[in-house]
Amino acid sequence: MGQIPPERLSGGVKTLLLILNEPDRIFNASTCGDNCAKWILEIGKQKDITINLRHMMSFGKDTEFEIKIQNGGEIVHSMKELVPIAHHYLTEMQQECWI
Repeated sequence: MGQIPPERLSGGVKTLLLILNEPDRIFNASTCGDNCAKWILEIGKQKDITINLRHMMSFGKDTEFEIKIQNGGEIVHSMKELVPIAHHYLTEMQQECWI
């Protein structure tokens, strides 16, 4: 394939690269599709990261993880735990979900 110019990369790939290389910054992961979720979790295993979500990202029905929701300090380990809490922040509070 050769080199791929930056303007040909998807918004999700660009965001993942920024999250990986600038972990002290907060990035809007709403530009990422669900296909980026597994990579966000992988980066999170390597280093502490904080992302902003304005939609319900699926991290996988059967995937186990540890995510701290910054809005209220809750720690979740599965989508079953994440969905009701994120729903609260995304819809009822009409704001972002910081994880």
